[in-house]
Parts: sequence; C-alpha cells; structure tokens
Amino acid sequence: MTRRPAPPPPSVCLDVPDGHGVIEVIGDDGGSLLLLGGDPAVLEANDGCGSVGWLAARAGTGGPGLAEVKYLTEWLSAPGLVPDPRTGRAEPPDPECLRPLLSLLAPGRYVMTAALAPHPLRVVHPRARQVQSWYSDEELALVTTDTWPPRDHRAVRGYGDRIRAGGTLPALVALFPTAGSCVGYLLDGHHKLAAYERAGTPPMVIRLTPQEPRPFRRHDLDRARAAFSDGAARRPGDALSRVFAYMREESV
Repeated sequence: MTRRPAPPPPSVCLDVPDGHGVIEVIGDDGGSLLLLGGDPAVLEANDGCGSVGWLAARAGTGGPGLAEVKYLTEWLSAPGLVPDPRTGRAEPPDPECLRPLLSLLAPGRYVMTAALAPHPLRVVHPRARQVQSWYSDEELALVTTDTWPPRDHRAVRGYGDRIRAGGTLPALVALFPTAGSCVGYLLDGHHKLAAYERAGTPPMVIRLTPQEPRPFRRHDLDRARAAFSDGAARRPGDALSRVFAYMREESV
C-alpha cells in the first residue's frame, strides 16, 4: 500500500514590516549566518566532507546574548500550546504574543510553526573562534546564542518542575534559514532547553523561518571571514575555508 506523505504542519504567516533588524538570518539549508545588530555572530553549514557533516562557529566577540527578548520568558514558560499526541505538532500561537521578539527581526514575511522536537535532538554550543563539527544523524540541531549550560540553576529547576507536572509546556523559540533546514539558532529558551534535557523530554519549539530565504550578501561574508578567524594560518581547503568558499559562490 502506498504511504501518503505527511501533511504539512500547521503554520501562520506573519509580516514584520517595521522590524529593527537586530536579529537576521541569511543563507539556506546548506549553510547560514546569524547576524546580531548587523554583525556576523554565529554560522552553521554543511562542511562539504560527505556523510552529511556539519559545523558551527562563533565570532570572536563574547557570547552574543539576546538580552532584548528576555521579557518574553514569562509568556513562553506556559504558552498554552497543545501537541497532537500522534504527530507532536501544535497550532502556532497568536503572533502578537511574540511581538517583542518579532520587532527585532529583519523586515519581511515569516512562517511560524510549533511542534515537539524529535528525539534525539542535538544542542550545539560553539565557542568564540572555535569550530564545532558533528554528523547530522539527528533530525534537528539547535545552535545556542547565549551561555550554555545556563548559569541560573534555580530557573532550570523551576522549568523542570513544570515539565514533570504536565499540562502546558514551556516553549523555545528558534530561527531557521529555510523551512527545510535541520539546524536552527536558539533565540530564547536556553534555561527551558536545559530543563527538558534533564527531564529527558522532547522540547516544544516555536520555529520561525523567512518565507523567502535571504541570500548570502558579499559584504557580510567579507566581515564574517575576519570575525570567525582565530588569527592562525589555515590550511587550504580546511572546513571553514570550504564553507566560506561555498557561501561566496552563493552570495549576491
């Protein structure tokens, strides 16, 4: 019997006409670059080595915390999202609930979905000017944008108590370059994610994606090459050099 393809997840399209551009993602599902305040901050990409290898790197500045979105924490601790028991998908929240975060994005149209993350889930925490590599044997990887593991252990324990108690689940918010990307940037929810990991429970993830992926921009790549360099001479063809070569070919 022919299996029917799974229906698309419930989604909401939302316009951000006047976003401040504090948070922007450019690239595609082969590699992307997260810009914070217009500066290259974190990148992830296929490393070109075969076997679906990936890498993530952080710019040389300190951890690019997203302090501006912290006042979303209270609502995201219990957003009322109810996952389907079969698929793990949930109806996305009202975009107005995320307006403080949406106003920080680059202007444009975004697609929002919500679902339990698949198991296993990889958490990637690149350190300043260091490259972290992995093989994508997981269905989803989240790249941290703040301190990991979180230092506020009391907050982690509090979220853990909510998760174990059942009922409405805390939610994370992640930004993906395309709908098909298996790697996204965790914008909010580091303490919640740590609590989910301790509880051994798949986290609820609100996923934001530009409806039209933004291509790599040549001027951003020129700055990114310097931002992610550790100052040491690199061998021709090393993983990071291959990634930037690919991004340059795709740039506008």
